[in-house]
Amino acid sequence: MRKCLAVTVALFYASSLFAAPLAVPVAEFEWSPDVDGFGGISGLEVDAKGIRFHAVSDDGVLYSGSLVRGEDGQLTGAKLENSVQLLMENGKRPDPKRFRDLEGLALGDDGALRMSAEGRARILTYSDATGTPTAQTLPKRARHAPNNVGFEAFAISKAGKLFVIPEGSNTIREPFPIYRNAENGTWRHIYNFPRSGGFRPVGADFGPDGHLYVLSRSFIGFAFLTRIDRVIFEAARPKRHEHLFTSSIGQFDNLEGIAAWHDASGATRLLAVSDDNFSRFQRTIMVEFLLQE
Repeated sequence: MRKCLAVTVALFYASSLFAAPLAVPVAEFEWSPDVDGFGGISGLEVDAKGIRFHAVSDDGVLYSGSLVRGEDGQLTGAKLENSVQLLMENGKRPDPKRFRDLEGLALGDDGALRMSAEGRARILTYSDATGTPTAQTLPKRARHAPNNVGFEAFAISKAGKLFVIPEGSNTIREPFPIYRNAENGTWRHIYNFPRSGGFRPVGADFGPDGHLYVLSRSFIGFAFLTRIDRVIFEAARPKRHEHLFTSSIGQFDNLEGIAAWHDASGATRLLAVSDDNFSRFQRTIMVEFLLQE
């Protein structure tokens, strides 16, 4: 009997020690600032303290402000402080909307804002949000991928390398390639991010731990599902991936943007934002996750 009890206790501690990491939702609120045309939020960045944020819409508008937190650090809201209708590389805001469809957002140590565009695939770099950006090419879209999917998952590493993941591939069985840019402007396929059901990558961000957090979305005709994974980097190279979270059906709205940061205790937190598609049947929400490992 004592031997069995000892084995049970040992297995309990062993399972706790080697338990898989989990991203647990700890805060959620609807973000609805009184601004004409607000909506369509697709990309998100948060500063190292989890206070300042930038968000970009797929109508080509940059929103900036601060996150509201209680004394315990609990997220309760977001205060919009500035919005900018972004110019495209020709110095104008072209019509129709698909020509200014910005999806991914990345903020590097140089202070420049970089955004991946879907309608006409490219990356736009803004040294000044009110100015004219420079443009660079993205990898070619998979030949047989649907026309309405692009490089929504976009992130920049601490070393300044750009990483993108397409939302589509040639077949429903192929994994999603992760690309990294090279000094000469070309892109290199460095990792295969696996498919899981109908989930497609729509957001990505490097955490302070140097790993890549990937937000994926699935739509089943009447509701959305959310999935979060982490690609583990060692010596600046992706080695493996870990599953962190899968929502229940309709638990959240259409989460598309994700940002990672460390709180005062050193724990990793992930903030996600939803794209309401400018629909009265959807909402813009922010959800914060606490990584337990």
